[in-house]
Amino acid sequence: MKYGYFDNDNKEYVIDRIDLPTSWTNYLGVEKFATVINHTAGGYSFYDSPEYHRISRFHGNSIPMDRPGYYVYLRDADSSDYFTISWQPVAKALDKAKYTCRHGLSYTVYECEYDGLKCSQKMSVPLSENVLLWDVRVKNTENKVRNLSIFSYLEFSFHSIAIDNQNFQMSLYCAGASYEDGIIEEDLHYEPDGFQYFASNFDPDGYDCERDVFLGMYHTEDNPVAVETGKCSSSEQKGGNHCGSLQKNFSLNPGEEVRFIFMLGEGDRSEGKRVKEKYSDLANVDRAYEELAKYWDKKISKLVIDTPSEGMNTMINTWTLYQSEINVMFSRFASFIELGGRTGLGYRDTAQDAMTIPHSNPEKCKERIMQLLNGLVSEGYGLHLFDPAWFEEEPESDGFKSPTVIPVSASDRVHSKEDACADDALWLVPAITEYIKETGDLGFADMVLPYADGPEGTVYEHMKKILDFSEREVGQNGVCKGLRADWNDCLNLGGGESAMVSFLHHWALTHFIELANKLGKSEDAEHYGKVADKLKVLSNEVLWDEEWFIRGITKNGKKIGTSKDEEGRVHLESNAWAVLSGAATGAKALKAMEAVDKYLFTEWGILLNTPPYTKIDPSIGFITKVFPGLKENSSVFSHPNPWAWAAECVLGNGNTAMKFYDALCPYYQNDKIETREAEPYSYCQFIMGPSHKQFGRARHPFMTGSGGWSYFSATRYILGIRPSYDELVLDPCIPDIWAGFKVERIWRGAKYSIEITNPDHVQKGVKKIIFDGEEVAKIPACEAGTDHSVKVVMG
Repeated sequence: MKYGYFDNDNKEYVIDRIDLPTSWTNYLGVEKFATVINHTAGGYSFYDSPEYHRISRFHGNSIPMDRPGYYVYLRDADSSDYFTISWQPVAKALDKAKYTCRHGLSYTVYECEYDGLKCSQKMSVPLSENVLLWDVRVKNTENKVRNLSIFSYLEFSFHSIAIDNQNFQMSLYCAGASYEDGIIEEDLHYEPDGFQYFASNFDPDGYDCERDVFLGMYHTEDNPVAVETGKCSSSEQKGGNHCGSLQKNFSLNPGEEVRFIFMLGEGDRSEGKRVKEKYSDLANVDRAYEELAKYWDKKISKLVIDTPSEGMNTMINTWTLYQSEINVMFSRFASFIELGGRTGLGYRDTAQDAMTIPHSNPEKCKERIMQLLNGLVSEGYGLHLFDPAWFEEEPESDGFKSPTVIPVSASDRVHSKEDACADDALWLVPAITEYIKETGDLGFADMVLPYADGPEGTVYEHMKKILDFSEREVGQNGVCKGLRADWNDCLNLGGGESAMVSFLHHWALTHFIELANKLGKSEDAEHYGKVADKLKVLSNEVLWDEEWFIRGITKNGKKIGTSKDEEGRVHLESNAWAVLSGAATGAKALKAMEAVDKYLFTEWGILLNTPPYTKIDPSIGFITKVFPGLKENSSVFSHPNPWAWAAECVLGNGNTAMKFYDALCPYYQNDKIETREAEPYSYCQFIMGPSHKQFGRARHPFMTGSGGWSYFSATRYILGIRPSYDELVLDPCIPDIWAGFKVERIWRGAKYSIEITNPDHVQKGVKKIIFDGEEVAKIPACEAGTDHSVKVVMG
């Protein structure tokens, strides 16, 4: 069953059946001001922080789904009939009205045809402005004059999620809303600069600032009293719950169209006046769209592919890059799942996100890496969850302390080693080296930055601290400790040992050694080379079990993931990373990935582990308390799936890598929505496994590391396009049925037009490279602004 389709020409996903089984979201804004919005205009906006600086209110996990939002009501003055452009919340019958939603790159459009009216509502956040524009068009398609009224509606937030949802004896009496000169202003009296506004490009005929007056008691967004009666009440109040409703009465002749602009923004009435004046000029609205399109075209142009795989082309050229960018911009907590209920950066998540797209967003990736370096404790572990603002210079304050805030001392922010996750900081090492390879900024390694607990050191020294920490923190078998958890938050080994962390440590070491050699630090390269060699031998001796690598060892010495285990016998993470890290080679590497294919592969992707846990075992962790087939307990957990694609490419198995890619790829699940439910344009955190009766149902979309890793593994390993310090490496590993593919890649400002042919239909191997008409051994870094032709013959 399909609910929509990919419009590749316009880089949109078009939902033409609006009654989806779950919410399909989009993310608007690319700077400080952002809006999370769904296919029926439900959602919320925030400025800088989704937890502490909400602009509009949102009720997560509620019934009806995803409310409130950004609603535009149209009412016929003659018949008193009314509807919303976004279908919800009025929800006219679908046999009487036609609704469409188009999610694009940083914009969403709602379209409606009902009762002789053709309407649209485009939502976007212009570059360099802190405002959400609602661009509404209404056209009369009948042969008679229509007398109409338009009403907007949104519910203002009290800025903090906690205050939005509790402690109403405080919040309901410390904020107010008022109307003046066509602008509604909410004044959060308890904050020095706590203002937000709502305006339009017209002189309103009515307004409401009070939520309960606009909606009416015993009414909801479905049937607001103001819309039912056709008249707002001019309500405003100091205290209470506040909304933004502006009303305009108008008439349309046959064939006539009118355009209204609503503006929800950060700032006080004076800022609202400036923005109102600017975007009342429709040319400025259209210019904002053009600038936004150019912004995304520039990012997309950095890597454009043309392969025999339609799904890969669509996802890599648009949607997987977009998902990866959104994660780097907003981290994990701005979504319909996290709901902005936490602020800050998850250490491992942010490091991996920053590793995957330095080509399209080098500035933001560098910023994230620097924030993570600040969040590294001098002992060598990262703060698992922290707010970068902790380490920034605090703005001047009037000394006011809210009576409702529980104070936290600065020392409480730096948690102990026992609360660290063993893998967190290791991800930062390849994030740094990938950034340097992409940009050529070797000087970044010498930048001096502070540690979270006070002292400072260069970026290079931070990296050594990370590697030394993992070398020290080993268990009785010499394997890296799991600490509070490794990548799998539900695998809580405590004093036990993690195979995955040891393999990840080996991977980080290889990245660091390459950088040390490039910087001429031969002693470091030699020292850490010996550490890597020792770790490789140890891993193959201690962690191998008959057909695959085990997952770890508990504190009491029990091995997890052995052939003798009844539950959790085979695990994806340890086997994929054994190969991807380079620690496992030869027969063991081949057997490890054969086990992944044999025991973990399904039509929906690769299971995290199997068989599922059904018996609670505290020594293994919370994973044994999760229902079988859900989340970490034998679901298709998306994030580690691309590790297996990359591992298969290391082994030269392009056929298997592509089989794995296609199984998880949301594009190929577009006609299975009755099972998948979640959107087919973004990777979800997990898909329910075969041990669950809803096998194939996807959950927790968009804000997941699955996006970045899917992009990274597909482009760096399957297509094999990898920047190095001095050359652009081309090492594809593709299905043998492919005759070749093409790539446009911009690297360090130079454009490389790459054509790869596969005349012998091999899966891996490069026979010849022709660079600008001459056969070469490698492709050099070229001067910015130059264009180059590359032809690669596989064989």
